[in-house]
Amino acid sequence: MPETYFPIPGGARRGAAVPPPPPPPGVPGGRPAIELGESPSATVRFIAEHVEPQYGQLRRWSSTLPHHELLQRAARRKRMTIKKITESNQLFFLSGVLVGGTDGVITSLVSHQARRVSRSKAMTKRYLSSAEVPTPKGKAINPTDFSRAVKYMKAQGKQVAVKPSSGRASKGITVNVTREHQLRTAWQSAMAARSATSESRYLIVIEEYTPGLDVRCYVVGGQVVGAVARLPLYVVGDGISTVGKLADDEIARRKPNEYLKPRQPEITDSFLARMDLTRDSVLPAGRLQFLTPIADTARGGGIAVDVLDLLSDELKELAVDGLWAIPGLGAAAVDLLVPDLGTAEGAVVLEVNPYANIMQFHYPSYGEPRKVNDAIMEEILERASR
Repeated sequence: MPETYFPIPGGARRGAAVPPPPPPPGVPGGRPAIELGESPSATVRFIAEHVEPQYGQLRRWSSTLPHHELLQRAARRKRMTIKKITESNQLFFLSGVLVGGTDGVITSLVSHQARRVSRSKAMTKRYLSSAEVPTPKGKAINPTDFSRAVKYMKAQGKQVAVKPSSGRASKGITVNVTREHQLRTAWQSAMAARSATSESRYLIVIEEYTPGLDVRCYVVGGQVVGAVARLPLYVVGDGISTVGKLADDEIARRKPNEYLKPRQPEITDSFLARMDLTRDSVLPAGRLQFLTPIADTARGGGIAVDVLDLLSDELKELAVDGLWAIPGLGAAAVDLLVPDLGTAEGAVVLEVNPYANIMQFHYPSYGEPRKVNDAIMEEILERASR
């Protein structure tokens, strides 16, 4: 989370990446260098050091497979037979022996207890704390008790984040909240994000805001098999072009990428209002400007950048500890906030999510694709053989 505010060649196999085109005009040599300032955030530093230098190398995925088909493909590669029970339930057999299955987006590597715990951010936080895994301090509060939330925020004396206890896809999350009117708006957003399938005792979590790079790891068993930095939609000012023009150009640049194409927002004044911008705003040359307050990779134009090889062993261990903090959890995404990819100092576990879609690990905007699906199926077979 930030701290401030092409035709396909014939015969290309499905899911393959088409080689990127030459860098367009305006990238290194023409695209303004980012002005870092005195104390840039971890997100800004990462973009300047790892994303902008490869700006012209945006992946061009000619086609993609959805989450469930990625799992099915991996199962078939392991010579499993797939038996469909319902639209959302499947069983996997190897040599006639039942070895595992799926229920919706999750696999048999996730126990009933793990499913129940992970549905609630408040409950997940309690399990992480009990296992002594660093996680932001916070409190789950009844939505009708807004005055209690105000008291808690004031007692912290620092920025807080507000989020619904249940729900996924970054809905209803607000960061950098410091004032009561901001808290009220964030409270209403968290309420509006309430899922129809959420637990009857709906709570809102208010927690200390921890600055850092938003990193999602995918952990299977005791190994991190994929890791991406999730970045908000951003533009870099040139001192001339409007924010609307810069944003439209960036979204147009993503159209050849079949993973990104359907996940782009419409850039309107209403969309930009959260960042105190309009389409006619003009940024100074070199100003990196986020267009959303958080990295919304579902519908907000956020991107995923592969960082598996950049992640320190300490951070990988932290992600594994996050998974193991919840009994019966054999595979899940573990979300971290990381000040520096080279160390676990100051890093925290935000969430553990077995419902996470694995597509962003297979189709990153920059960097290497990771076969998370194969790792999941290998773990299913390994457990079945015990």
